[in-house]
Amino acid sequence: MFWGLTPAVDLCQMYLDCSAQLPAELNILLVGATDCRHVLQTVARRYRHQPLQLNFHLVEGCMETVARQLLILLTALQPQLGLDQKTRLLMELYGNTVLRPFSANYLVNAARDLLEMVADCDYLRRKIPMVSLGLKYRDRDYLENLLKFWAGPQEFNVLEMWDRRLRNCLATRYDSKVGVFDWDLHMRLRRVGAGQVCDQEYRSFRLHGLAFSWLESAMSRPNRSLVGGVMSNAHFGYLGDMETGPFIGYGLECEDAAFLKSTNGQNAFRSTDVTERNLKQILFEIEHQEPYRHINTDERQLGGTRLRQDTLIVDPRALEVTPNAPQPCLALPNVSVRFLPTSSLARMRHQDQYKQFFDLVYFAQNHLDHLDEELVGRVAKRLIVVEHQLFVVKHRKAQLEEYAQIIRTKIAGLDAQELPFDVEKDSYMRFVLGSE
Repeated sequence: MFWGLTPAVDLCQMYLDCSAQLPAELNILLVGATDCRHVLQTVARRYRHQPLQLNFHLVEGCMETVARQLLILLTALQPQLGLDQKTRLLMELYGNTVLRPFSANYLVNAARDLLEMVADCDYLRRKIPMVSLGLKYRDRDYLENLLKFWAGPQEFNVLEMWDRRLRNCLATRYDSKVGVFDWDLHMRLRRVGAGQVCDQEYRSFRLHGLAFSWLESAMSRPNRSLVGGVMSNAHFGYLGDMETGPFIGYGLECEDAAFLKSTNGQNAFRSTDVTERNLKQILFEIEHQEPYRHINTDERQLGGTRLRQDTLIVDPRALEVTPNAPQPCLALPNVSVRFLPTSSLARMRHQDQYKQFFDLVYFAQNHLDHLDEELVGRVAKRLIVVEHQLFVVKHRKAQLEEYAQIIRTKIAGLDAQELPFDVEKDSYMRFVLGSE
């Protein structure tokens, strides 16, 4: 729910893989992409392609993911934060149930700022010029309740809620949970390409929801952005992924081969380190639009290190916040991001303005109920991309093949050519419509 289960991709490059050149204006529809990882990756690498206008239209099934994506964009585009500081802050907010006090303080200030942006479109344009909200009033109301909880005084013991769900999910296997976690990692995730994820970080995620950690960091405050089901001043709890983890988006692939080296099956670097390296590159390239050159300063090769993990203690009480609102974001010319409700997909079937409007249409693996021939045939112009369920822990080869066949059946009536796809290796299914 809170992060995607496929690696971040450059959508411009994905389009070029099936076309001779990019159009002057690339319109992209992302349905259920969850965490704007593709937006960040594509915007960061746009300098590698010809100049063009990038228009992202994001459709999400729940306001929790909209709020989180607004938070990620606000943080990624902050000009006053240093690269190292911004990267680790973003990683904590993205994938940890528990935060450092500094990060928790930032989250509260960001929530207050986002609350004003949701209520005032002019303020939103001043703070994040490239973002617009095409949401219904009821969605905005829910978004406001959610952001008020992020910045509110209510207690939120996320570790207690995590353990309660973990007990419910594992049932009789709870007492042997460490063995369950090791089995899922070695017998499932690593066999399909998640070899960069190390035992200790995966175990820490499964036990407490703490995916990213560093030797010099002490985390003690709940990540209130991971709450789900907020109604007025009440909250439901944690409703996100508890099996795969936030490692897939940025932590499996890297342009720097040194970060992927291993000896006798033992990684030199953790998925945490690869994620940090990749996010540094993305954030640098977004701001400077030039190649990132990584400087090896104090990287510790912790891939094979067994670190002692003390008992996590979280303070669920509201934080005494030092007011410090985030600054206006970096201006990104020729980039727009618009959030839309799921009901907009039904309207697109009948509105002429959307007829073959989107050069690239993207569907997440948990939003297939919106994928059908009528909609795609109406709005898609060139490329259809559908997430594969490769990194869903419970799936085996038979389930993956069944899933792929469901996708093919859903768009069988379209004049679409399927590009090469391996059910046990590839993260995306791609279909090309017509000819250029």
